[in-house]
Amino acid sequence: MPAFCSIVPVDTVQSIPMLSRLAAPSISQFVVRRWLVLGYLALLTGLFWLANSSVYTKVFYGLVAFPALLALVHSPRRLSDLIREPMLLAFLALSAWLLLSLTWSGTEDDPGGLAKRPLYVFMLFASCTLIALEDRELLLKALMAGAALAILAALVNLAFYFMEPPPGRRLIGVGALRNSLLTSHVFGMFCAYWIAVWLARDVRRDWIPLLCCVPLLVALIATGSRTPLMALALMSVWMLIMTPRRAAYLLAAGLSLIAASYFAFPELLLQRGLSFRPQLWSDALGQALQNLWFGYGYDSRFTFHAEGLGMSMSDPHNVELAVLLELGLVGLLFWLTMYGFGIWRCFSQRKDNGFKIASALLVYGIGAGLTEGSSFLSRPNESWFLIWIPLSLVAALSISQRALDKQ
Repeated sequence: MPAFCSIVPVDTVQSIPMLSRLAAPSISQFVVRRWLVLGYLALLTGLFWLANSSVYTKVFYGLVAFPALLALVHSPRRLSDLIREPMLLAFLALSAWLLLSLTWSGTEDDPGGLAKRPLYVFMLFASCTLIALEDRELLLKALMAGAALAILAALVNLAFYFMEPPPGRRLIGVGALRNSLLTSHVFGMFCAYWIAVWLARDVRRDWIPLLCCVPLLVALIATGSRTPLMALALMSVWMLIMTPRRAAYLLAAGLSLIAASYFAFPELLLQRGLSFRPQLWSDALGQALQNLWFGYGYDSRFTFHAEGLGMSMSDPHNVELAVLLELGLVGLLFWLTMYGFGIWRCFSQRKDNGFKIASALLVYGIGAGLTEGSSFLSRPNESWFLIWIPLSLVAALSISQRALDKQ
């Protein structure tokens, strides 16, 4: 040390720890404010402009998962903020049970690859939380930017749709969008977002959010899927609790529109009936009862039958039934606990506009999952817009709010 001090001035030696402390936050801020925010935008909008789902997944790895891991390694105390959140604890319990179920699962896929999927979702939770802890409004602004880009995407998709209608006249979409039903999940979430923004802001003559809904709603209808419309109706009922006055107007307008559609175009709502959902659910529930407590194991394959359908299905068309089939009552309990914590947290913070919007997306996803979906824990895809993107938003707001309350 004396030899070193003889070469380097003492003031410089004393300033080295200070410089390292100053440099440390700048690295973390760059990762969070630039890298992770860009990654979050890419996750929200990538399906519209990336070539396929494989590229979409790789973009998630590079722009969300890796920088989130880097930020956690750089700031380990953020990890303790994460694991103290009840929603995250429920998710970790669900993940542990899911990994254990691989020991009795009949899956044909590589167990090592399947075991990574909970980690991908955890990195999304971490990413949103890191952004919210750095700047809560930055996370909400990034979500709004993604929703604004979704409007542009809806207009582009509708232009292609009307110029060259696809077979069956159901909008599929460009980019990595694969089929009408999955496309409706994405457009539906963004439509729910803009409705929630209008409900939360409660500003007179502020109709801009509702105008933003129009292209998304038209694109949603063009997909021919009724699931998101039902989910939007359920969301409107929930928002009676969060924003009673404006939600009452919205619900009245929605019921009037449904009534008018029924009398003017009854075939629009009734031509496909219930799409064999009750029969599929009955068959799925019967199979679940045979392994009620532990389930068949994660990623097990199933076949469901419905009289008159003319074909077998591999999807129970209900997320909770899928969880029950694969993870049993134990897994379903963890699943419902995770959602229960999220709903309660939103309700307890119902005066906060951020939580109002997050709760709307959460309830929309729950509603859509009642009649669609079985891929409840997968690599990034359309189902994330129903499940993990809303849940991660609620968790991030919850953790950041607790951090503010401690200050």
